[in-house]
Amino acid sequence: MLMRSYGYDPRVVIDGGANVGTWTEMARKIFPQAEFHLIEPQPACAPKLRRVLQQAPRLHFHQFVLSEPGVTQVRMIGGGEKGGGTGAFVAKDHEVANGSGEIEVPATTLDTLLADSVTRADRALLKLDLEGHEIPALLGAAKLLESVEVILTELQFYQINDNGRAVFADYLNFLRERGFELYDFACLSQRPRDMRLRMGDVIFVRRDSVLLADRSWE
Repeated sequence: MLMRSYGYDPRVVIDGGANVGTWTEMARKIFPQAEFHLIEPQPACAPKLRRVLQQAPRLHFHQFVLSEPGVTQVRMIGGGEKGGGTGAFVAKDHEVANGSGEIEVPATTLDTLLADSVTRADRALLKLDLEGHEIPALLGAAKLLESVEVILTELQFYQINDNGRAVFADYLNFLRERGFELYDFACLSQRPRDMRLRMGDVIFVRRDSVLLADRSWE
């Protein structure tokens, strides 16, 4: 990541929606000294994640869905009967599996898992890839966000198939209210038939971060 070349070197990296650990394996090459927390609820992903954990002592696995306070269990749709797919998502009450598989998994908050062990000095990086469930996860991170410096989140730019989930403007407003500013677009994808901007991985940075200190044109 370019941020590393600008002096960003987090002590803690949180991989929300780790799936089988592919993103963590990539990030560890950039931040080899960091402590990583891999959070993934799908039982089918657990064996591979436990193998990833064997690579270093500073890797930790939490088998939960990240959600808002008061939620202890959710339905996940997608990835087959046992889950494991990268597109598995937390279902709303009206959503049904229609043959794509459904599992019940435990839920918790980021604050419950990590707020008491992460400090501002850790310059934490929070990555979220939760298939539209990122805002509920952030609602469960009121305390942790005070210690997070960088957020990398997947999001949609319009409500795809009227799915009722948050779009880019919702994330921008939510995070600005909590002291974060838009920093960069890590990845963008378009709808093939007309090239409309559809999905993206977007970086937000805490307003007082040194990453935002340089406001020069050149």
